[in-house]
Amino acid sequence: MNAREEWLQQRQQGIGGSDAAAALGLSRFKTQYQLYLEKRGELAAEDLDDKEHVRFGTLMEEIIAREYARRNAVKVRRRNAIIAHAKYPWMRASVDRLLEGCRVGLECKNVDAMAFRFGEWGEPGTDEVPEEYLLQCQHYMAVLDYPEWHLAACVGGNKLKTYIILRDAELEEMLIEQEHAFWQRVQSGERPDPDWQHDTTNDLLKRLHHTVGEGKVDLAELEHWHKVRQDAKRSLKVYEAAVTAADNHILDFMGGAAIGMLPDGTFYRRKEIKKKGYFVEQTSYIDFRHAKPTKGRKTDTTNDQDEE
Repeated sequence: MNAREEWLQQRQQGIGGSDAAAALGLSRFKTQYQLYLEKRGELAAEDLDDKEHVRFGTLMEEIIAREYARRNAVKVRRRNAIIAHAKYPWMRASVDRLLEGCRVGLECKNVDAMAFRFGEWGEPGTDEVPEEYLLQCQHYMAVLDYPEWHLAACVGGNKLKTYIILRDAELEEMLIEQEHAFWQRVQSGERPDPDWQHDTTNDLLKRLHHTVGEGKVDLAELEHWHKVRQDAKRSLKVYEAAVTAADNHILDFMGGAAIGMLPDGTFYRRKEIKKKGYFVEQTSYIDFRHAKPTKGRKTDTTNDQDEE
């Protein structure tokens, strides 16, 4: 067994910090159902090594930790072990770094600049970080009995922003209670229901049912969902047609104008987009969309935030 296989095996023996949000059903990246199957050994943990954003996150960890230490005039060290909670051994922690000389931990994140714009990240120095990361850091503080955790985020590859997360007794109590309830499910084999609307569920089901046999099943008991699907598709067509009609009304009224203002301050814009020619002739087209002005800037054809 190599080092990675041993690490994965140890992770199956409890709930880690990166599992916390999924264990509570609050993760965008993994459902309770998937985490349950992985912890039970019924589904192999997804191999993320070939995913570029994950690989770069791993590569950037050392750089982020080093720059954080330089800026804050501190020393940080690795803790090359999976740590178990003194009272709840199923709570595990595999941390990025610990600060020397104080009870403070460090989590390093490589963050896409576009993702940073969408309101989940607040001002540096606050604890306004995405929920998955907040729960991860609270989990680590509970396991190590630390009062404070720092999250250093490298944004867009060229900006380092540090967030300060303090231990929250009420949040920790809720976290332990719900993680324990999930772990009891894992131990007893009480499978949670799939989150049918979760973004990852379709891919998960394809992984679970990746072969095609010759059998045939009766879908009579799922006729309701067939009807739901058919009704939704019909409704979708109606709404798509309504959007097309609305676009055409607005385009016709605007004529050749670049900007069409609305009473709420948002606007529609038309902008010529030119594409360079490669294997086909160079072309251009008119980009048309609804947008809102960027805060603190005047409305024109370039300084805006697209809504669609």
